[in-house]
Amino acid sequence: MSRPQSVVFWQPIASPHQEAFLEAVARRFSGEVVLGVERALPVDRAAQGWRPPRHDHVHVVGLGEPGVRAALERRDGPDTVHVFSGFFSHPLVWSGFRRLSRSRARLVVYAEAPEQRATTGWLKRLRGRLLMARWARRIACVLAIGGVGCEFFARVGVPAEKIVPFGYYLDVPPLVAAHPAPAAPFRVVAAGQLIRRKGIDLLLDACAGLSAGGWSLEVYGAGPERSRLVRRMERLGLAERVAFPGAVPQEALAPAVAGADCVVVPSRFDGWGMLVSESLGAGTPVICTRACGAAALASVVGSGMRVVAADARELAAALASALAVGRPRPEDRLLIRDAMAATASAEAAAERFLATVGRLHG
Repeated sequence: MSRPQSVVFWQPIASPHQEAFLEAVARRFSGEVVLGVERALPVDRAAQGWRPPRHDHVHVVGLGEPGVRAALERRDGPDTVHVFSGFFSHPLVWSGFRRLSRSRARLVVYAEAPEQRATTGWLKRLRGRLLMARWARRIACVLAIGGVGCEFFARVGVPAEKIVPFGYYLDVPPLVAAHPAPAAPFRVVAAGQLIRRKGIDLLLDACAGLSAGGWSLEVYGAGPERSRLVRRMERLGLAERVAFPGAVPQEALAPAVAGADCVVVPSRFDGWGMLVSESLGAGTPVICTRACGAAALASVVGSGMRVVAADARELAAALASALAVGRPRPEDRLLIRDAMAATASAEAAAERFLATVGRLHG
């Protein structure tokens, strides 16, 4: 069989969380890497501090532009790998998948699990089973996002040999030395949309059970739950130790994460949870729920605690344990960062991805 000459990524938007990985793939790959996107960065994402990604080695095209999608669909030979994200829910990506399903091109799915609430989860799993019953044979492999993604795709009928555990991957830069004041409180940071799914209410409840002093919490982000969360903070008597700085650009959030003593991701559900990656890449220990796709990173890197989702008592116990251990030492941070660079950086992920698509042509 011919070796891959081009890789085409089909995505709803160009995400800054994919920037480093796609650039690493393009630098390592001998052929062309194309990114086709349905639309520009949504306003609500920009309000959360997202920025449009910058691509120097990836050729970015708009799927809605005249002739663009048809041109990508003509790359229908076995020497092209097409990678689809959001393909069951976004019309232009889905159209490309269906047309190319009749071709000789290699088709790969790169996707998260959907949120599966008690009332609607069965319907999403049923839809997934119906879709996979129709298309699984045509899909060469599924790059399943996190442990929750692997579990979901297995449940909807993707053969185990086609499921490749994957995630979203960032550059892992050298550590910046932090010098907190000796008397500074143990600094906890959380960030994300202020919506119920992100579980900030659970984090506040957990903090209410901690000792009265010696720690602080910063919650970065914006969203419809902000007013309710502030009222909850005040009702729990946490106003002197908890701050809501609002949504900030990634360039401003990164120093806060790097300077934290612990980062908490208390989500009831997260397909991935990029804050886990950002924190471990900065050498900062993490507490996250098992309902985060990125919870697997805490296990691989070996510097994180995973707790049951929607359980404020278990979250409080994890925070109390982190406080008892104390501020991470510089050598601890370096070990965390180095483990991330070796196993879960954009460069490491690009190498795994290219090895995976290479085997499709073996």
